[in-house]
Amino acid sequence: MSIPILIPAYEPGDALAETVIALHERGFDRIVVVDDGSRNLNSLHVLNHLDRVYLYRHAVNLGKGAALKTGLNHILLNWPDAVGVVTADADGQHSPEDIAAVAAELAAKPGHLVLGSRQFHREVPWRSRVGNRLSAALVQTLVGARLTDTQTGLRGVPLSLIPQLLKLPSNGYEFELDMLLAAKHGGVRMAELPIRTIYIDQNASSHFDPLWDSMRIYLVLMRFTLASVVTAIIDNAVFAATYASTQNILLSQVVGRSVAVLFNYGAVRKAVFQSRGPHRDTLPKYLLLVTANAAISYLLITLIHERFQAGVIVAKILVEAALFLVSFLIQRDLIFSKRQGVATDWTSYYESVPATAKLTRRYSASVLVRMMRSAGIGSGAGFLEIGGANSCFYDRLAVEFQPSLYEVIDTNKHGLDLLARRAESRVRLRQESVLELGQDPRADIVFSVGLVEHFDCAGTRRAIEAHFDQVKPGGTVLVTFPTPTLLYRIARMFLELLGLWKFPDERPLIRDEVRKTVLTQGDILEERILWPLILTQGVVVARKRMG
Repeated sequence: MSIPILIPAYEPGDALAETVIALHERGFDRIVVVDDGSRNLNSLHVLNHLDRVYLYRHAVNLGKGAALKTGLNHILLNWPDAVGVVTADADGQHSPEDIAAVAAELAAKPGHLVLGSRQFHREVPWRSRVGNRLSAALVQTLVGARLTDTQTGLRGVPLSLIPQLLKLPSNGYEFELDMLLAAKHGGVRMAELPIRTIYIDQNASSHFDPLWDSMRIYLVLMRFTLASVVTAIIDNAVFAATYASTQNILLSQVVGRSVAVLFNYGAVRKAVFQSRGPHRDTLPKYLLLVTANAAISYLLITLIHERFQAGVIVAKILVEAALFLVSFLIQRDLIFSKRQGVATDWTSYYESVPATAKLTRRYSASVLVRMMRSAGIGSGAGFLEIGGANSCFYDRLAVEFQPSLYEVIDTNKHGLDLLARRAESRVRLRQESVLELGQDPRADIVFSVGLVEHFDCAGTRRAIEAHFDQVKPGGTVLVTFPTPTLLYRIARMFLELLGLWKFPDERPLIRDEVRKTVLTQGDILEERILWPLILTQGVVVARKRMG
């Protein structure tokens, strides 16, 4: 099978060899075992006689996280074609059947972090039951996901997540918790798969220390609190010093917050949320949050001080404590949570189109009609709309141009079904990807709205080229795309902060990126920016060259 299996081991018993042999018999031919400095090597010798089993050793015990990183590094270097890797424990807690099931789930959901989740009933050893319940509650707060088993060692790890995991500083059991944080803030979705709960001799073979290892795990969860406490000390100390000399609440708030921000931004970005997003994306949103937080804090401090005659310093401490959780949730979900790489959920979008979109579409439709007429498109022309599932322009264009043919190409079946019910037999629907279209130049005009920006640079180039592949020589191509004006950036930042942004994979395009591809096959007739849309859109209209 193409999915590698990774098993970290420290002083393993016979269960390790039994598990590896069973997996080998099931067809897994990429099994990596990393011995983390075991002194007793008897149970490892049998692995040397198995084909396609790769055994690596640490000279000393470095920790489970270090062993996992050693194996992940080997897999990333040697099998870059793999969809991911399945990690499992060496103590027999994970059955070969469950390991195979997690591998199948990872294959079915590439890009997801698949967790083999145990069910914690009364027969489960107390240290495992209590530890998981505590960490599950804390992880839900920190990660924002309700997970049944946060400490499971049976995981399907997507290949795309491995580079980020190799950079994590943790080397012990806390590495597995850091993995959840890295997935959350790397935009990787998580999926749980129920597995058997197996404990041999009350989990006596486990090398997990309930006190020390639990402290290390919960320290990971407390990093935000620690960073916030230090920030609060800096903020309040500077505030108090400034207020003592000026007696001005507003000035003291501005000075205190400005100094505290210098420490807090770097601390929460790297140590807490492990965000490696570019500063141009995270810093403006962070500063907007700080400004809003400071303004609200100032108003509340002033209100409490004047209305209830409370001391300014006491009022500030009370207000900042009350705003702590709100600030944390906003940073967790909206500022330092990377959404790039997560595909837009078009099915959900078609089910619940925002009211604002319905208004902007009327304006967009009017612009499209005018630009198409200027390009010479008349009644009876053949239309092809790419990415037009549940097209919001078909009805207007059908009235204005009475097309002889109207085709729509899209990959979303639900959207195509919605359009089919509305347009009946007047539209030809094709469930295909724009990236896989061949040469079929039959349409007089090929256009797309809100399509080419949902790919990487190579995908965008191919999507634009596909327009020319489908249009007749001398025909018209019209492409719209979001363009990163200051207005667009501000509007999108506010929508993201409010949790209203629906297009995580949208990539605003500079005009030259589109022009460069268009000019390889056509001549530009008209281009403009649609400023009234707020989320500004660029439009390019071109004519395909003859011959």
